[in-house]
Amino acid sequence: MGELVIELEQACRSPVDGLWATLLTPSLWWGEGVLLEPHSGGAFHEPWRDAEGEHHTRGQVLAIEAPSRLRLSWRDDDWDFDTRVSFSLSGDATGSRIELRHEGWQHAAAERQVPLMHAHRGGWAMHLRNLVEHAEQTMGKGGGRR
Repeated sequence: MGELVIELEQACRSPVDGLWATLLTPSLWWGEGVLLEPHSGGAFHEPWRDAEGEHHTRGQVLAIEAPSRLRLSWRDDDWDFDTRVSFSLSGDATGSRIELRHEGWQHAAAERQVPLMHAHRGGWAMHLRNLVEHAEQTMGKGGGRR
């Protein structure tokens, strides 16, 4: 098996500052109840439900450099290991790009690595689409810089 990393990227018509502002407001694009304290050491919390019940993903802001980088620790409530999620933004006033890297899967039990990565890759793809869509809609309403 190759490197145990999820890497995704998405182009956005919003200026990088608008995409950054949207990224730091996850309740707009991720889901109700998601908490992100956008400062070094700040908390991250995502409550979520599936067929098995309610779950929680928790983490901490490890690094933040506006408007280009956000790095979080990441752990579901039933995991005995941590992973790390990095968002890297680039662009200018005419458009932007976001790259996501989710690493640390080698710390999961071998039989859980592929299923967990598969589930998270699908979730991240959906969340990045929502993020970009919201940033572009906000830009159209005068929320982004021109």
